[in-house]
Amino acid sequence: MISADEALRIVLENVAPLGVERLALLDALGRVLAEEVRSARDIPSFDNSAMDGYALRSADVARASESNPVRLAVIETVGAGAIPSRGIEAGQAVRTMTGAPIALGADAIIPVERTRGEGDVVEILAPVAPGESIRPRGEDVRAGQVVIEAGKLLRASDIGVLASVSRPMLSVYRRPRVAVVATGDELVDIDQVPAGAQVVNSSAWALAAGIREAGAEASILGIARDRPEEIRERLSEAIRFDVVLSTGGVSVGQFDHVKGALDEIGMRTLFHGIAQKPGRPLKFGLLDGRPVFGLPGNPVSTMVCFYLYVRPALLRMGGRRDVGLPRIKVVCASDIKVSSNLTEFIRVRLERRGETIYAAPTGSQGSGIMTSLSLADALLIGPMKETRLQAGASATALLLDPYAAADVEAFFEERRFQRN
Repeated sequence: MISADEALRIVLENVAPLGVERLALLDALGRVLAEEVRSARDIPSFDNSAMDGYALRSADVARASESNPVRLAVIETVGAGAIPSRGIEAGQAVRTMTGAPIALGADAIIPVERTRGEGDVVEILAPVAPGESIRPRGEDVRAGQVVIEAGKLLRASDIGVLASVSRPMLSVYRRPRVAVVATGDELVDIDQVPAGAQVVNSSAWALAAGIREAGAEASILGIARDRPEEIRERLSEAIRFDVVLSTGGVSVGQFDHVKGALDEIGMRTLFHGIAQKPGRPLKFGLLDGRPVFGLPGNPVSTMVCFYLYVRPALLRMGGRRDVGLPRIKVVCASDIKVSSNLTEFIRVRLERRGETIYAAPTGSQGSGIMTSLSLADALLIGPMKETRLQAGASATALLLDPYAAADVEAFFEERRFQRN
């Protein structure tokens, strides 16, 4: 068996970003940009007012105060979208709304709150520095500037930037299309009530959800019974997709036919078996250049392997550069037993106490207890050379919930409520 680190290295060395497609701007949200985007113009393309006020010459009001106001003639009112019809001279001002261009000859905006009067004359009640409250041309973006680089995961603010440089269509990396094939005589579909020794095919649904969370497209191809010909048929159908995931049938039992079926349809195995718990029987290889993951059958093993190996592969194929689960330092809240000579990934809940984040197991760590993973905020890494992590010991955890260890109080500077 290989180590968990070696397994991840092999997976990532054998996947690459998929092809590129063109999408409308809003449809590109959450995708990875596949092109460099430059602006063809300055933004803003003209000097404009940062607030409602008056455009004036700062020298005219250098000695202005409330007790000694300076009176200026208002020669025009300019709103956003309009162009001043003339420049100003000494003793003049232009009433200027937020976003409106600055009249020629003016070098500052005095906010309306520091003025008095309306109509054709305004009293200026304070001095103003040159350039004050003016947004200069090119303050945000210069013509020819790269506004977003290739490889960026597009967020809402990025969409705004791209809209500002008039990019209605974008080149983005394609989402991986992933086939999920569940195997086992004991499985029934989600709309059936299990009887006798049957169980619901829950792992396929968990995988499909994880695939969507990773920004890929999931297709559940149905259940293949524990018959070699049926498994081969279903896997042959799955290779039309970019990635193939199968569940079950990769261990050493009498009815574990998946590993043989994958070999028979031409998969080149790159590893089979990892020195980890849970998820030791994972099989990985390539079929016609497509990554194929033979996942274990136990639901927790399936999903732990998904988070550790499949998810990074899908992110890489979708153009992402940051593909690993976020990792943080934690303190063990209690003694935690770990398996000898295996890297164990322990399902833990996190609790922040001041500046320290404590980790405690979610309960029994059996590979069939899916609720233990549902309750988990993170996977704590139990090092291969350890057999027990003592209470108070430092450890590393991989975040399943990025908000779990964060202070997400809704208020800002003033905390009004106490948490229960």
